[in-house]
Amino acid sequence: MSSRFLIIFLTVFIDLLGFGIIIPILPNYAIQLGANTFLTGVIAGVFSLMNFFMTSYLGSWSDKVGRRPVLLVTILMNALSYLLLGFSKNLFLVLLSRVVAGVGSANISVAQAYIADITLPQERTRRMGLIGMAFGLGFVLGPPIGGYLKHLNEQNGMLYVGLFTSALCFINLISAYFFLDESHLQKDKNKHITFTPIYSIRQFFEFPVIRSYLIYGFIFIAAFSIFQVLSTVHWQQHCLLKDKQIGWMFGFVGIMSIFWQGFGLKWILRVLREQQIIVVVSVLMSIALLGMMFLDAENVLSLSFVLLFFISMGNGLISPSVTSLLSQQVSSQQTGSLLGVFQSLNSLARAIAPALGGYLYDVHYSYPFILAFVLMLFSVGLVRRKL
Repeated sequence: MSSRFLIIFLTVFIDLLGFGIIIPILPNYAIQLGANTFLTGVIAGVFSLMNFFMTSYLGSWSDKVGRRPVLLVTILMNALSYLLLGFSKNLFLVLLSRVVAGVGSANISVAQAYIADITLPQERTRRMGLIGMAFGLGFVLGPPIGGYLKHLNEQNGMLYVGLFTSALCFINLISAYFFLDESHLQKDKNKHITFTPIYSIRQFFEFPVIRSYLIYGFIFIAAFSIFQVLSTVHWQQHCLLKDKQIGWMFGFVGIMSIFWQGFGLKWILRVLREQQIIVVVSVLMSIALLGMMFLDAENVLSLSFVLLFFISMGNGLISPSVTSLLSQQVSSQQTGSLLGVFQSLNSLARAIAPALGGYLYDVHYSYPFILAFVLMLFSVGLVRRKL
């Protein structure tokens, strides 16, 4: 494995580790500072909202100036955002730190474009799966680390959490500066760059195949985000789990995602094409999402891990498959832009779905999981037509 790939892997891993660290502790910390549940959802969603506005821009910018400078700037922004979070003592600073982190973490599409630059088309799905392992590792290690660091220094809020994550980002910045060379040698210096993500989305939506994959990706991320946010509330309120236990639940999802992305995907690709993988796994994941509504204090430990097995299968296999299919639809000069649009739509789903799910949860705790089930089944038709 090349040093360039290792640096990109580290970049994605730290982005997702920071996100994973925040998942089990940010809601409670915001409430501790005086936020209600809706405002807590806004604080959680603003990270993804900034991803939405900035991901396609960063992807296009990397097509024009190269991947390396964009990655260096965004890694620095991540380091500064976690420093700010560590010293935050009010809701405004917490919100501001998540805004900055949302911009910095929008570099995922640039990292994916870098991988596309340095790999052959027939190797991309496997390489994207390895990058997906960084997502899984972030969810394995992040929640337990976040809960432990918060517990160590409860009286100082997020200080240890912020300092630890910021230090990792600075290490990543130094390694990228010295060891990451430029991968995109055919830069489009005349490329028009816009801050408006809708413009880039409209461009690619003109192509039916690309449009179907982009819409499917949006729906999949929306369903997974509903699970990600509302399961935390459900586990605590209806299943009586503590933050540390919830952290280990997410850790299990991360472990299984690593397995599917790093090992399972390679085996499955021998018998199924990417489109077939998406259809089969989407059906299994939809049933598991619906099953979340049946969890209670008596069956949570036994049933949760069965459901999480299939949910993590979706998380592990679907994203790299869709990313690979999209990257095969355009030239290398457009790869960064298209993957930027893909990540932008995913970020919009993460910003909207938790708020909608939270609203439905207030009506009845089962409604968000029913919605996720319906969304996943509906999305199968978008890909099934391409078989």
